[in-house]
Amino acid sequence: MSRSRSLFKKPLIAATLLALVTATQGHAAAPLRSPWDAPITARKTQTAFTCPTAPQLPVTLKMADYYTDAAHSIIDPARKKAYDDATRNLRSVQRAVVDMADRYRENGDEAAAACAASFLDSFAAGKALSDGAATNQAVYVQGWMLGSFAVAWLKIRSDTAISSEQRTSITGWLADIASRNIAYYEPRSDKTDGRNNHRYWAGFTAMAAGIAANRKDLFDWGVESFKIGARQIEPDGTLPLEMARRSRALHYHIFAAAPLVTLAEMASVNGVDLYADDGKALSRLVHRVVAGIDDPSFFAEKAGKKQEAMNLHADDIAWAAPFERRFPDPALAALLGKLTSRSVVYLGGLPPN
Repeated sequence: MSRSRSLFKKPLIAATLLALVTATQGHAAAPLRSPWDAPITARKTQTAFTCPTAPQLPVTLKMADYYTDAAHSIIDPARKKAYDDATRNLRSVQRAVVDMADRYRENGDEAAAACAASFLDSFAAGKALSDGAATNQAVYVQGWMLGSFAVAWLKIRSDTAISSEQRTSITGWLADIASRNIAYYEPRSDKTDGRNNHRYWAGFTAMAAGIAANRKDLFDWGVESFKIGARQIEPDGTLPLEMARRSRALHYHIFAAAPLVTLAEMASVNGVDLYADDGKALSRLVHRVVAGIDDPSFFAEKAGKKQEAMNLHADDIAWAAPFERRFPDPALAALLGKLTSRSVVYLGGLPPN
């Protein structure tokens, strides 16, 4: 090649590269959003709020499940007590953090937001929950804890009093633990918990942490988790793996629907319509659950076992409030109207408004 032709090509290459860089910068991906990003309109509360010292959470989680049969439908009382004892403090801290976050969203209480942030920052500094692989159940608890903490963070992150150092620490910790939780599920696509409600809860956790840390890879893993569930929803609105839980089939359909609805809500504000997936599969599931709460006979017949009695509380249906706003349904509205609280701790407290 002659020198003159080489000189001619260099400016052309440079111009092409500049155009590509400019185009990329001009179309940079928008930051991931959450359903709790709307400005707080409530007047700031004047009630005094005292922030306790953040408790120390364990690095390693050690707990086992409490079922005695292959269908995981019969509870062993002694093992259940051991599990409750092992998780009591975790659940107490979880509730405290999500309540502080909801106090901020509802009342504009910046002291509550600052306290929640101090708790999360302390957990991050201590690498809390980072080793959850002792048992399968420990992995599930790791995910349930992290998901609620991630949503609590999404609820308070608009508070300008939270320092940049805290923001970096908290979001980095959330993303790190979410990645560790995902690592358990990645090789388990052929296992039950790689396809049933546990995968949907892990997807919810990953998406919430991904939004918090602006990590599209975590967000996308949450989307895929939803799709794994949606593909399994049958024409009658049931999930085969949850129906296999026999006397607890209705309970586990409820437990599967909760993270799926929340995943759809978080995806929606980022321009991803999961409600439409697989012929509006999620709607079939929610309507089947609503009908089952009112009359569990369908589940009893299909599961081949009388369903456990239930006393309606927030965990059973509060997660469906955003669904009912999108798709008004008198039966669902009636169930929601019976609740004295709509806070679901595993979902980070109160659902999106």
